[in-house]
Amino acid sequence: MARMTRAKRWSNAPKPKRKRKRRAAPRRRKAEAKRAAPAGPPPELRPFQREGVDFLAEHGWRVLLADAPGCGKTPQVLVSIRENARALCPALAVVPASVFRNWRREAERWVPGIRVQTLATQSDPLQRGHHLTITTWDVAAARKDDLLAYGFRLLVADEAHYAKNPDTARSQAIRELAGACPHVLLLTGTPMLNDVDELRVLEGMFGTETPPMLRRLLEDVAPDIPAKRRVYLHAEIPADLRGEYEQVVAEFGEWLDEYLPTLLGDDAAAGDAAERALAAEPLAKLAYLRRILGRGKVPAAAAWVRNMRKRGEPCVVFGHYGDVMDLLGQSLSKLAIPYVRLDGSTSTEARQAAVEAFQAGDVDVFLASSAAREGITLTRAAHMLRFERDYVPAYEEQSEDRIRRIGQTRTTTIWYLHAENTVDQRISEIVDRKRALVAQTIGSADLEHVELDEIIDVWRRIPQLRDGVPLVADNPTAAIDVPDLPPSAVVQSILLDPARWPLDGLQRVLRRRGYRQRAIERLPGGGVRLHCRSLGAFRGGRVRQVAIAPGLAVLVGQRATTGAARMRATRRTQRTRRLRIRRTRR
Repeated sequence: MARMTRAKRWSNAPKPKRKRKRRAAPRRRKAEAKRAAPAGPPPELRPFQREGVDFLAEHGWRVLLADAPGCGKTPQVLVSIRENARALCPALAVVPASVFRNWRREAERWVPGIRVQTLATQSDPLQRGHHLTITTWDVAAARKDDLLAYGFRLLVADEAHYAKNPDTARSQAIRELAGACPHVLLLTGTPMLNDVDELRVLEGMFGTETPPMLRRLLEDVAPDIPAKRRVYLHAEIPADLRGEYEQVVAEFGEWLDEYLPTLLGDDAAAGDAAERALAAEPLAKLAYLRRILGRGKVPAAAAWVRNMRKRGEPCVVFGHYGDVMDLLGQSLSKLAIPYVRLDGSTSTEARQAAVEAFQAGDVDVFLASSAAREGITLTRAAHMLRFERDYVPAYEEQSEDRIRRIGQTRTTTIWYLHAENTVDQRISEIVDRKRALVAQTIGSADLEHVELDEIIDVWRRIPQLRDGVPLVADNPTAAIDVPDLPPSAVVQSILLDPARWPLDGLQRVLRRRGYRQRAIERLPGGGVRLHCRSLGAFRGGRVRQVAIAPGLAVLVGQRATTGAARMRATRRTQRTRRLRIRRTRR
């Protein structure tokens, strides 16, 4: 009886359970620390970057660091934190969302053992005991009071030109945070986008003092990096798109009334939109003209990419309008040219995957929008094509310097597509005047400019490109026509021929229809498989293939609705996988 009582007492005692939890927590922390620990010692700074670190310390870490893109401003700041932790920690880095994860990765690389916390959303906890807190511009504006109460000693504002408008919430938040921190570093390779007033706004972040500015061009500090040149190409526009362009020029108001109902699908909304657009007619007119011209340049751009691939040259293509880039993707699919794409809708994970796939040589063509101007390196390419000029010269240079950075070993060429007798010429004149003003005020690189007399019309001899692209009025969104698919709940994966179905366009359609995309698999022969669900989610781990359209099929099965059925399906799938591995080894 005594033994039964003792057994019962011990079986209900919570102490051993608590001890196991206490032992597990240190092991878990050690495992997390091991995963976060960088491999090997931190890299070494280049001599000019070491000079930059010394310059920051000499001026009390209150500096406008305006080195040109590609000079490595982030490592200079992180090494300053590493060498002066007592003075600069805790530190706050406010960065664009596009480089948010890259900042954490770089911090752990340059400062081994650093304790970093990230605030990606307004609900993320702000905890004590960290050396560096990284957040985005929008979150910093929303959580300004929390950040002010934390007591940071260093504020780092990356891409500080985001605060060029002093009336915005994020500009005001950075101003208040700068006033509360004893040390302030503003980082921007483009301190002056359009005029001198924008530079004065950044200088005003330091209060009444005029901060020292460290501005060095890539040519000055890294002479081993080959030169960059700009080449201007004239592209022939298909006759139907040239006609649409002339129609917009001549009868913009009437054309807009006809076009907007097609775009919006609602007469009332179209009327309101037309009234707003006509109130700012010059701007709206110019945007529509540029979209039409962009579509007109798609065949020439696809022919240019095709030629680069024949030469064995990886390349990057920058465009402004989503529908134009959609049509370029469709043209490349017709030519059986694989590509990756990064735009404003690309998730952080997909963004990094696209960059790594291009840099590793898995794919030779990288399509990009303005979302790719910052925080990525594409030095595998020495050639970049741009559809149009940007109104801001600094934005052009930011995108150009994605391929011309430290680590580039070849001369880089930036190709600009121009359509003759269009607004392209007028915009080029405006950009050139702004560039001259920037060079006079803060300095800029002196580049070779080449204008070719030949007109790109070789696309007419490529059968897949002869049909051109649809008019803006006929297909405003450049959407692809995807047939009806089975309910997403019964679809295990989707098989497609990328020569018939552009991958990025099909993925957007699937997301709108509620499909989950767990992974992408490249199949032998060039096909692609989009995995939506595990085989273990279907009865018996079995699915069957159903053809939807030429080059498009789905694998469907019966859902396993109980836990036991899912377990049986998972075990069957695992057995099948093991048998396949054994056969492969034999």
